[in-house]
Amino acid sequence: MRHPFLLMLLLAVASVVSGQPFHGTADAEEPAPVQQLRIATLAPRQSGLGEAFQDLRKNLRERTQGQVELKMYHGGVAGDELTVVRKMRVGQLDGALLTSTGLGALVPQVLVLQAPGLIRSYPELDDVRKKLAPELEALFDQAGYALISWGDSGQVRIFSKHKIQHPNDLRNVRPWVWRGSPTMQAFIDAAGANGVTLGLPEVFSALQTGMLDTVIASSIGVLSFQWHTRLKTMTKPGGGIVVGAYVIRKDKLEALPKDVQEFIRQSARDHADEIREGGRKFDDEAAQALSKRLEMVNIWRNKEAWEAVQRKARESLAGRLYSKSLLVRVQQIVGRNY
Repeated sequence: MRHPFLLMLLLAVASVVSGQPFHGTADAEEPAPVQQLRIATLAPRQSGLGEAFQDLRKNLRERTQGQVELKMYHGGVAGDELTVVRKMRVGQLDGALLTSTGLGALVPQVLVLQAPGLIRSYPELDDVRKKLAPELEALFDQAGYALISWGDSGQVRIFSKHKIQHPNDLRNVRPWVWRGSPTMQAFIDAAGANGVTLGLPEVFSALQTGMLDTVIASSIGVLSFQWHTRLKTMTKPGGGIVVGAYVIRKDKLEALPKDVQEFIRQSARDHADEIREGGRKFDDEAAQALSKRLEMVNIWRNKEAWEAVQRKARESLAGRLYSKSLLVRVQQIVGRNY
């Protein structure tokens, strides 16, 4: 079992839908009806995370003696992240593993963590998130969701069928813009490029047909979704971090006994480092694997030009997604005067 924390977490959360403690119902006179915990993730079934959830599904069924069934919607089959958010709002899903696109649809202020060029390294992200997490988690609470644990999905890179060395090169290609991602759209706009707006499940076919020839994503995503089979180059060094989190509906969580609720939260706190470091390790391994298949392009030879585009993009979002004061606070935390 590669993700023991997720198993413990889902066993506890299963009590939300079953109304029973997670030690099982063997002593009950009548078996309780089978309950489903419906969780969506963009991770493909045939990926590290997808395989881990298959282990979770099996172990959850065994631990609850078949009374709780984990229903996973892998690889975007429940829809893109905006669709998943809508389904959570109407009660069709109980929770999801979301990246910044989905999280931003719930709480726009969280996208300050994804502002282009603002947070450039894992230590910076750790420091910013440590200082901002309480107020961001409070905003999720106000929106009706419990943010159970933060996670990372790797460093942002540009993957293309062409060499991308300067921001101006983006004007001559067809870059993907994730539908519902204002930060990605702002970056493409700041570069003066024309992006192709699509949902994530549409990217592979768009790369096949030539509708797209460039994607901005983490190595984990590119490798997991097999996009690299249609691409030729990848940039170095990695840029910002793809921020993610596991959220569940607050009303589901509050249906739990107090001690089980605390178990869930304490488990998340106890295993935060494990989850964070695991995601980073997976991305490093994915980047190494891709570097053997794709041509590496050093974009930092044009560092000032890239930084100018990033600065223009994040400043264009201030006052729309996050306040100017929040942007300045993060700048102060990372210790850079932009």
